[in-house]
Amino acid sequence: MLAVSGYGETLESIRQQFEIYHRFSGEIELLSSDDVQEIDNVLKRTEPKRLAVRRELDKALKERKPLKKLPSPLFAEDYAAPFLHYVAVEQAFALRSLQQTKPDEVCPSVQYVYRLADELSVSGSLELRTVAALIRLRMLETAQLLLLHPLCQHEHHVMLYKIFDEQINRRTTDSAIWTRYGEEGKQFFADVVKLGFDKMVSPNLLKEFTGSQAFGEYTKAPLERMAHDKSVFDKALEVILESCSEPFFQRQPILRQLNQEIRELQGTADEPVFAILLLRDISSAMRLFAQERSGIEMAYIALSISLDDPKRYKMLNFLTGNEYEIRLITDGAMCTYEGNVKPFYVPYR
Repeated sequence: MLAVSGYGETLESIRQQFEIYHRFSGEIELLSSDDVQEIDNVLKRTEPKRLAVRRELDKALKERKPLKKLPSPLFAEDYAAPFLHYVAVEQAFALRSLQQTKPDEVCPSVQYVYRLADELSVSGSLELRTVAALIRLRMLETAQLLLLHPLCQHEHHVMLYKIFDEQINRRTTDSAIWTRYGEEGKQFFADVVKLGFDKMVSPNLLKEFTGSQAFGEYTKAPLERMAHDKSVFDKALEVILESCSEPFFQRQPILRQLNQEIRELQGTADEPVFAILLLRDISSAMRLFAQERSGIEMAYIALSISLDDPKRYKMLNFLTGNEYEIRLITDGAMCTYEGNVKPFYVPYR
């Protein structure tokens, strides 16, 4: 298993130790020396684990094989924690490097986190694919801070450009994601019958299930009820896979209809409890993946402009259906895709 567990601090708790001000002038200010000392203590404690994860990722890349094992616990409540902790520490390391005027240390942090995201994306687990999207979006903040740093150079632009270019070229298609999820769901139904409800879902979800109106029917005839659940899941997945031929913004009516059908089944004696557990977060996951794609492309476009590479300027946004909004100012380029999305800004170097 990838050794990423054991971090005691999340990104949120690290951020409580020091505050970073983003300014287009490129200034990065930290709080007091006590706060800097606190973050140094965090980094010192976590350094061996951070470097161990990097070595595992280097080995996987060198051998061109996926990591030996990634946890894939369906419905586990803490599946994301070790990965988010690792990303938090890489972000803290990058931020401290900027404060110490060592911008060359930042691109490797971005690259290793995106390598981890790539491993999670091909794991076959929807939960881990979701974590991959979250950490890709979070690492955009670190890339932005590097670009705003007064010591950021042209070569840093080139390195980030290559990282984002690789992310775009290696993107997992939505149809592949949901095909794998269908396989995961099929295995889940088989394991529930074989191992029992309590072995396959978290305590909170088990409590939710046992309190449902349909619970008695599952205990009376588990095989028949699970066959019914699987049938509902399989039919819904067919609809989902068909929708993958369209960009996200054109799937909305299909997803709304599917969600409505799921809601109508809830609270009845015939409720397919486990099918609903597998289906109820699909719309939000699809939106998250579209936001992830949009964030990466937004950064890529802004960097393309800074490097005078026009080939990606007119990309259509997968989430909104509109072209990306590009703003050219005297000393840099901004790119965004929705009014409430903070632009990604790249100063010219």
